[in-house]
Amino acid sequence: MRCLNTFVFIILSGLLPINMESQDVTFPSQKINLNLPKESLKSQYRIQIMESQADQKERMRKIAKDFTIKYRKNAYIVRKGDFIQLHTGDYSEKKFAKSKLSYLKKNFKKPRIVKSRNDSIIEFLVFETKKPVNNTLANFSANLQMQDNAESSMENHPVDFSGWYDPKYLEANSALNEDYLTVEEKKVYYYLNLVRMNPKLFADTYLSNLKNSTDGYESSLYSELQDLKPLPILKPNRKLFESAQCHATESGELGYVGHDRVKCSEYFIGECCHYGVSDALNIVTSLLVDRWVESLGHRKICLDTYTELGVSIKPHKGYGENSVLDFR
Repeated sequence: MRCLNTFVFIILSGLLPINMESQDVTFPSQKINLNLPKESLKSQYRIQIMESQADQKERMRKIAKDFTIKYRKNAYIVRKGDFIQLHTGDYSEKKFAKSKLSYLKKNFKKPRIVKSRNDSIIEFLVFETKKPVNNTLANFSANLQMQDNAESSMENHPVDFSGWYDPKYLEANSALNEDYLTVEEKKVYYYLNLVRMNPKLFADTYLSNLKNSTDGYESSLYSELQDLKPLPILKPNRKLFESAQCHATESGELGYVGHDRVKCSEYFIGECCHYGVSDALNIVTSLLVDRWVESLGHRKICLDTYTELGVSIKPHKGYGENSVLDFR
């Protein structure tokens, strides 16, 4: 679970409260199991970060707090006899924890994968974002949430997304504050900007399952991104949005496909149209793969040196959904 800003400590009865300035601290009286997040209750494996004597509880609390800040992951303090342990993560199978384990080994001496023991948890820490204090935090939270969603959608291909945690990738969410865009439309900017900022990392994370693909369109995309140099960030342009919105609405209502417009005026240099889905990541990856388009025209437009973009996703009479991306 990754969120930001407000720590919530949930502690079993009998433990002393923690004095934390400007933090929302609560101590419910229910059993700890009832207060664990859903993904924690379903967890089969976690990663044990470290272990110490039970009398080092305050020190462990500080380490857990620092860990949660740095790695933006939930942290559990577990009691085992005369020892307390710091655990993190929630995994249904060991293989999903392995990529995280290799990453944590760089910073901790002996992390290891262990069975989840919810009945032994004495404290857990989560991040919660209720009211972001500024746009940077809102951007950061949104970025992490989208990475979480991508990771959870790739359960059969466990991938380490930690490379995207660098603050420089905050710029990818360039449409975050555009109130005329829907959430999915904003995400199109985000994913397109990620691939443009770091093509190789995008291929190795979001498109990792294409690495050994026998499909020519997929394999060519993966290979191209391995060597592609970074491209300019795509920023929102209201006129481009209005151009895309008109075409997406008109196309959807009339049920046609293609770039020819009936009444809508054109305000773009490059245009991509996509049909059948409204999920941003699916739209972006499909345009990049560009299957059955011999010229790879959509891929070339998405990876061209444009700097502005308008995105509109609308219902379509024949295909359910259609999206239009207008570039300049």
